[in-house]
Amino acid sequence: MANDAVAEIRDRLDIVDLVQQYVPGLKRTGRSFKGLCPFHQEKTPSFVVFADSQNFHCFGCGKGGDLFTFFMLIEGVEFREALRDLAVRAGVELQQGGFVTPQHDEDRAKLIGANDLAATWFHHILTKAPQGEAGRRLLQERGISDEMVERFRLGFAPDSWELLLSFLGSRSIEPELALEAGLIQERRSGDGHYDRFRNRFMFPISNRDGEVVGFGGRAIGDDMPKYLNSPQTTIFDKGSLVYGLDLARESIRKAEEVVIVEGYMDVIAAHQFGHENVVASMGTALTEAQVSQVRRGAKRIVMALDADAAGQMATLRGLETMTDSMGNEDEQQSTNAFGIVRFERKLKTEIAIAQMPEGKDPDDILRQSPDDWPSLIKRAQPFLDFTIDILTGDVGADDARGKSEAVHRIAPLFRQITDRVVQAHYVGELARKLRLDERIVLSEIRRTNMAGRERSLRQQVSRESEQVDGRARERTNENYLTALLLRHHQLTADIVAAVPLDDIHDARNRAILGTIASEDLSGMTAEQFVVGLEEEIADHADYLLNSLEGRPEQFPGQIRMETTQILSNLGKERFGFLLRELQSDLREAEKREDGDAIELLKEQLRSLAERHGRYNPPVSPYFKDSRSPAR
Repeated sequence: MANDAVAEIRDRLDIVDLVQQYVPGLKRTGRSFKGLCPFHQEKTPSFVVFADSQNFHCFGCGKGGDLFTFFMLIEGVEFREALRDLAVRAGVELQQGGFVTPQHDEDRAKLIGANDLAATWFHHILTKAPQGEAGRRLLQERGISDEMVERFRLGFAPDSWELLLSFLGSRSIEPELALEAGLIQERRSGDGHYDRFRNRFMFPISNRDGEVVGFGGRAIGDDMPKYLNSPQTTIFDKGSLVYGLDLARESIRKAEEVVIVEGYMDVIAAHQFGHENVVASMGTALTEAQVSQVRRGAKRIVMALDADAAGQMATLRGLETMTDSMGNEDEQQSTNAFGIVRFERKLKTEIAIAQMPEGKDPDDILRQSPDDWPSLIKRAQPFLDFTIDILTGDVGADDARGKSEAVHRIAPLFRQITDRVVQAHYVGELARKLRLDERIVLSEIRRTNMAGRERSLRQQVSRESEQVDGRARERTNENYLTALLLRHHQLTADIVAAVPLDDIHDARNRAILGTIASEDLSGMTAEQFVVGLEEEIADHADYLLNSLEGRPEQFPGQIRMETTQILSNLGKERFGFLLRELQSDLREAEKREDGDAIELLKEQLRSLAERHGRYNPPVSPYFKDSRSPAR
């Protein structure tokens, strides 16, 4: 189960190692590590990582939590993406429906090594060897600079059946490994192998960490297919890869915007002209995994695609996938009322469509009119406006069936809008374009909403029938508090609102409590609420609810009293922990006679006392302690 994976990842990863990748100036001070907080501007370090307890806390902005919380905050992702990325780093394999034994990454490293070696060889052929002349002509025709050739490690596969096979063999790459990597193919006769890519311009495809996991090959001349990708392998999955993302990550973060194009050449042209926040899908409709990656650090996703009608409809399908991905659901759902994407809570990235001029693609625009590109992206149309225009554009005033189909297709998207003002605006837009009464459009939205509720209730029954993870766990105050507030959210809304989320250690508990506090759950049971959560969060929520089974019934007043007391205890625990850590570090600093560290720690103690004043008794006028200014 996902809970097992979380525990395994925590066991295998050190939060200090993780944080140091993002906070280079992190330095050891006693048993803890300190540095400048990455979440707010400061001149004096107040960000502390506690190696013993494997959590962090900033005494400046108050943010804190475990390694999952840190990764979610620093990468701008939700729990599911954090779980996936940290699982890769920890060597923990995740599979749908459960947790699988951690697997050694030796085989994966061998496949990546074989691909990297092939990329080097293809690059050499393109840039140095006589066999790469056809590829060099293509570079000249497309105006690709030498810098881009090196940046993207572009290459060429010669028109030969066994040159790559022979080269790999000379470097001790066995045919079985090359076959597994998708670099060669087995002859139909079963007698030997031959090169998969022949007479093709080669684009190495890397994962977001820059490791070559596969290739895309563009045919020279009239060979078919025009584009040939590596086959599906254990490290190459078209649906989860984004071309150029490894090179675009920093630019995306700085611009807070990512532009998605269709072709490899489009990406290369964009980067050549200084637009390095551009990436490409892998020739398929956008998938959840792809969108989850490109939205990291981006407040806005712009899809810059060809202007033809077929391309526009493909874009619409891509957008439907995209909105599902923003909701972090496994299926493309349009009627799951408790699992729908809520724009206010989950769709934190604006999606826009930049339509290319008729007959042009991004590569054409960038090479012929590079100065037009920024304004084209800036004028990108919000996706709901684009969707309405596409689906109503061909509907005539007397086309009753066309109007009905348009409303039916758009209604599920409208259902995802929790902001009633925004929804009213788009309902009015759709009604105006179709010449319909707004009440009819709104009625259809409500009808599909009811259908979604019925489906979600069926899913709820199915979920409850599944066996909940029975592994014994310690019932911590934090877990117990979250369980009570989840089960009795109708009674404890004001208490939930008072929970300081930055003091919640477990990222899953933080997600549950944050959602309860921000959503209108009127009339919704705890089980119905759980159905709408991400699968990994829902698994934990199921465990929490199950942990309350068998408890005696309580009156509402007793429930409120208990949750209030636990919340208070939790605050005391957090304050006590931070106080002990700082006092321990202060004693060590005093032993070292480190004046700077002593002053810093005293300031952090004062900050802690101010932030958690209710747990901090007044300083005694008779006895000095670690908080005394004159100590």
